[in-house]
Amino acid sequence: MKHPLIALVFIFLSSNAFAQVHIGLSSGPNLSFWTWEIKAVHYDLGFEPAVGLRTVALGEWVVSPVLGVRAELGAQLKANKTIKNLVFPSDIIAGNFNGTPWKFREYYHYWEGSLLVQVSPLKKIRALYLLAGGTVGRLENGWKTTSGSEAGNKSSSRESIEVKDGNWNRTAFTADLGLGGNIPLGKYSILKVEGRFQYGLSQLAQSNMVDARLSSCILTVGYLHRL
Repeated sequence: MKHPLIALVFIFLSSNAFAQVHIGLSSGPNLSFWTWEIKAVHYDLGFEPAVGLRTVALGEWVVSPVLGVRAELGAQLKANKTIKNLVFPSDIIAGNFNGTPWKFREYYHYWEGSLLVQVSPLKKIRALYLLAGGTVGRLENGWKTTSGSEAGNKSSSRESIEVKDGNWNRTAFTADLGLGGNIPLGKYSILKVEGRFQYGLSQLAQSNMVDARLSSCILTVGYLHRL
């Protein structure tokens, strides 16, 4: 009985002896993938992936050369786009029955917090690590933009999307899985390059008639400083 206890104490003391705490910032682009299907008619609105941005402050506790725990707090902008040909009377008069392409984009701003585990499985390449955990987000606001041309005259507009009207599920949960690497910058600083996939676990809409989900791929670069 004493031997397992001694081993546990040794592991605990060894971890504390190695333990390092880093804080810093991380930012980079994302690509969001949207599913928005009306179940009754099996009709998907056809949102295409679009580029957004994620920026967070983070703290990382490196327990050992193999294991680390990270907390993140920040914001993420998730976007989608559609392109449709619109036919105006001026197009018909000009003999253009196919119309002209118009671009529609939607942007959604989330506040997010993440709790993640970082594991470095390769002894010879400790700088390379796997990342797994979860994120909870809160939809704060949204807006949409429209741009195109009619009769050669360019036009664009922007308007808000009401996300607090009860039709939206504003709390979002994702399962996170990623791969990254640490690049030392001297004795106390680290440059962190990372790719991550966030799989959406929650519905975007409150209605049971709609299947609406959102997942994202994220590529970030971060700077961390050891305390």
